[in-house]
Amino acid sequence: MKFINLFLKGMAVGVANVIPGVSTGTFMVLLGVYDELIEAVGNFFSNRKMIRHYLLFLIPLGLGAVVGTLAFASLATLVLDRYPAPAQFFFIGLIAGSIPSVVKMHYDMRPTSRRVIAFAVGLILAILVGLGGRGGEVGHSSADASTWMGLLYFGIVGFFAGGAVITPGMSGSYIFLLAGTYGPIMQALASLTQPPVHWGVIISVAAGVGIGVLTCSKLVDLALKRHPAVTFYAILGLICGSFVGLWPAELDTSVSSLAGILTLVAGVAIAWLLGKPAGSGQAERRPT
Repeated sequence: MKFINLFLKGMAVGVANVIPGVSTGTFMVLLGVYDELIEAVGNFFSNRKMIRHYLLFLIPLGLGAVVGTLAFASLATLVLDRYPAPAQFFFIGLIAGSIPSVVKMHYDMRPTSRRVIAFAVGLILAILVGLGGRGGEVGHSSADASTWMGLLYFGIVGFFAGGAVITPGMSGSYIFLLAGTYGPIMQALASLTQPPVHWGVIISVAAGVGIGVLTCSKLVDLALKRHPAVTFYAILGLICGSFVGLWPAELDTSVSSLAGILTLVAGVAIAWLLGKPAGSGQAERRPT
């Protein structure tokens, strides 16, 4: 049952990962797997006694993420293209509903000067990335996937996207957009089910993302262990700032806007329901 539960959560993470503006890290917080993921990835090579435990967690979550990306990415992006405002408001609702879960992840979340500064830094960073992502949607990269330099570029972009994937409030797909590689990478993913497969792009991006995730996970794990409350305040800032990138560029008073309000409420409700066990379970893990 735990395998199935983690597999389904991984599928949700996989879908979120390919939609620009939707933070995979925030989704993992919402689903109650973020803290354990950071612990598993950040300490996988340094804590051999826990490797079996880490694998039992990472394998179903990772498999679900791969299946979610391949099976539902096209559907998710199609919905976002046809019904942008309702879809974006739904994601905003999910993210807003995840905020109480983050607050409950540490026993002492009283505001202090350091914590408020951390929140402000996270907020500003997420806003800047969100504004950049809006402008980057029309950007194009001149990287040629048939050359070594082009593949290196895809790998470097993948590294920064991997760091964004593991950071709540940040979106790996935004990084792809800003670098002008979103289209080629999505085409490469689609080629896995519609050959010929673009192995060069897939391998270089996957390697970059993997290294980025491992590096960022270690840093976040250290930050959570040494300065948990400050780190969670920074995460809250990143989450709140992500609303800027998700807010619909064009908003009117038509039926779609009414649907957007309904999907916003639905998103908040779903996040609240999913976040109740996550918040209570993780709040006791870091009592320092």
